[in-house]
Amino acid sequence: MSFDPSQFLNTAEAIYLKAKADGRLLANPDRDRLVSLVSEEPGVTVSAYGSFCVDSEPNSRAAAFTQNNIDHEFGPMETALLSECEAVLAGQQLACLDLQVGSVVPKTVRVIVPRRYIHLLLAGENQFGRVVKDVDVPTYYVVFFFDDAFEANQGKPLSQKDITIRLAFLPDGRMVKIVRNSNYFGELKKGVFAAEDYAAKTQHGGIFLHAGCRSDFLQQAHGPYRQVVTLLAALSANGKTSTTCRVLANKRDEESWLVQDDGGTLMPDGSFYGFEQGGIFVKTEDLNPHSQVETYYGALRPDTIFENVMLRPDGRLDFYSAQKTSNGRAIIPRRDFMHTSQSIKVDHVDNLVLITRGPTIPAICRLTKAQAAAYMCLGQAMQSSAGDPSRAGKLITEFFYDPFAVGSHAEHANIFYRIISGIPGLRCFLINTGGIGEGDRYRDIGLNDTMGILDSLLRGGLEDWELNQAVGLEVPLAIRTVDSALLHPEECYVPAEFAQRQQALNQLRAETIAGIGPDLDPEIASVFLLD
Repeated sequence: MSFDPSQFLNTAEAIYLKAKADGRLLANPDRDRLVSLVSEEPGVTVSAYGSFCVDSEPNSRAAAFTQNNIDHEFGPMETALLSECEAVLAGQQLACLDLQVGSVVPKTVRVIVPRRYIHLLLAGENQFGRVVKDVDVPTYYVVFFFDDAFEANQGKPLSQKDITIRLAFLPDGRMVKIVRNSNYFGELKKGVFAAEDYAAKTQHGGIFLHAGCRSDFLQQAHGPYRQVVTLLAALSANGKTSTTCRVLANKRDEESWLVQDDGGTLMPDGSFYGFEQGGIFVKTEDLNPHSQVETYYGALRPDTIFENVMLRPDGRLDFYSAQKTSNGRAIIPRRDFMHTSQSIKVDHVDNLVLITRGPTIPAICRLTKAQAAAYMCLGQAMQSSAGDPSRAGKLITEFFYDPFAVGSHAEHANIFYRIISGIPGLRCFLINTGGIGEGDRYRDIGLNDTMGILDSLLRGGLEDWELNQAVGLEVPLAIRTVDSALLHPEECYVPAEFAQRQQALNQLRAETIAGIGPDLDPEIASVFLLD
């Protein structure tokens, strides 16, 4: 007998209704009440800037313990999980908050937590913004609960913790996520991310991208001013937030706007709409006013909530300490960034920039749309402590830079390719935000280098391109503020060694694409075919 995913919805609704009937539910408290309750939560501290600081358990996503009903077969284990969730929460004081998801399609998420961890609701309000009217039927549910194993998990490596996370996608587009034994805020955020990811292609005719969006009104290389909209797709902690948030405008009448930081839906008409209209979820590792001034001062506002960030005895924040984790986070309201746009939707996109890492990849390459689709399938990036702390710093491949993509990878890629192929004038690029070469021949591609590349790109200054025969991709002849050596990683190796490395990389690329299966569009599948 097949598992009915509506059981998840029935459980979430039963938890909510019973707690409400019993008088155990604090439903949609106003922000002042929420702030007051968070200030009383055990373990919450306050920084010198008036912001809340919390430590989560675990301090990253628990991907290894997460399954969904589309890609996995649900059965007795999920039935037991739902029964335990309902039984545990039946004896506790609960709180819930209805949050807004996006701004184009009216959607909501109802978050239910034990009152002991009410800070998750305040963080959720920062991230998504609260619904301003009563919600009878929320689009999504995210329910947290904790059992006796939670305390025992502390101090154990992530792989040894007793955690269960399940997502159930329903045919009507609704989603329920049950989180057992994790109070990491990313489980709430990425639950909504996954729901929007699946709904974009099954309900709305678009494709969800793990991408930031920026809109710049800049003087072009030949004089006129032009509005340029850019999507920057990347895995977490590979430079997406930094490149999306950094202001490029520096001349009279110029403007740079942060539209969306972490994801949204690209539609066939070329429009893009984000899903988080409340705030920005940023990694705080090495955050400083020199390289990330916009994010730095946004983070120091009193309404920011910090997660797993070291607090000095004087109340100041230490963004360079990894004593707790290198995956420190800040949930910053959009209103505290100086340059967030009024809307999280844009009517058109000019550039799609894929962010990668790898010692043999030039700092920027120009891609065809088929190549862009293939590189999205490849998703070569550097693993971060947000995804898997045990593999942080290692190069990995992650389909579409998206650990939350649900369903057929071939179908997902084909939808994406069909959409970008139909957008006239869309330009596609690959940028390396890590470095080239290794050892004594390593050359770092710093944030200033990357922003110099983007500045030239968005101003129309990269006009002349040539094929780099060693890597098989087009690179600019020159970039105004960037050393052209960063476009030629082959110069960091003796020719035979580079050829060997490139051959191994091409083999990995070909195997990764082949692993998607025969349903992948042949124009995508042929990009990495070996000679």
